[in-house]
Amino acid sequence: MLLELWAMLPVAAVVGFLGPFGTYLSGDFLLRAGRWWIMLMGAYILARPTLIAWQAIARATRLPRGSLVFWGMVASSFPMALIWRLVGRDEVRLLGGYAGLLPFTLLCCLLVMTIAWWAERADAHLLRYYYDEHMGPTTVFASAREEAVPMDAPAKGADVRLHRRLSPAFAGPIVALESEDHYVRVHGQRGSELILMRLRDAIAEMDDVSGAQTHRSWWVAKAALADGAAVGKGREIPLTNGLSAPVARDSVDRLRQSGFLPD
Repeated sequence: MLLELWAMLPVAAVVGFLGPFGTYLSGDFLLRAGRWWIMLMGAYILARPTLIAWQAIARATRLPRGSLVFWGMVASSFPMALIWRLVGRDEVRLLGGYAGLLPFTLLCCLLVMTIAWWAERADAHLLRYYYDEHMGPTTVFASAREEAVPMDAPAKGADVRLHRRLSPAFAGPIVALESEDHYVRVHGQRGSELILMRLRDAIAEMDDVSGAQTHRSWWVAKAALADGAAVGKGREIPLTNGLSAPVARDSVDRLRQSGFLPD
């Protein structure tokens, strides 16, 4: 979040220098940059929570995150323009009526989305660099255990490379992998742990474990399928740990032909 706020300063300076929407003649450079900073911060206050909401909707519905967030922000620019028209300061009213505010609002939504995307990637790279330098590449960056596991529990399935990245409390085989932004949530029989890496890299470190990528953000071990597992109406398959993994519509036939799913 701090990176995003700092990024608004050079953006306001660039926009103030260009003077779009007829603001070039409204004063000198510092005055224009200051006014644009005020307007962009107002846009940020409204657009950033909207972006978080659309990202949460994408996770809950398991729809393509990029497309849903992009078109959601575009659609949200219409009511935002109305809000600014009604309660905006004099700087906002200089842009004209609703028709004048709409392009500005759309630009602000896309700008906030771009800055948030850049900040997420920057944070992920900085975290990866810090932990690789100071704590080693196998460090668990965050973990969420649903139930405590005894330290002397048998470590079945610990021969795969990915298991070396997990804490000693992670007992038993890896059931599934779920992508969460720049992280991968590793699901076990009794809980999960979150590590900083890409899903494709995590799948590669599963070595020879039989499994399949059922969705763009999920990989499931074949041994983790519940008895009689079949794709339900919601295109999900039950797992032995009680979770359900999504199955992409265009992957059902492929998974059945490969024998991963029953016909």
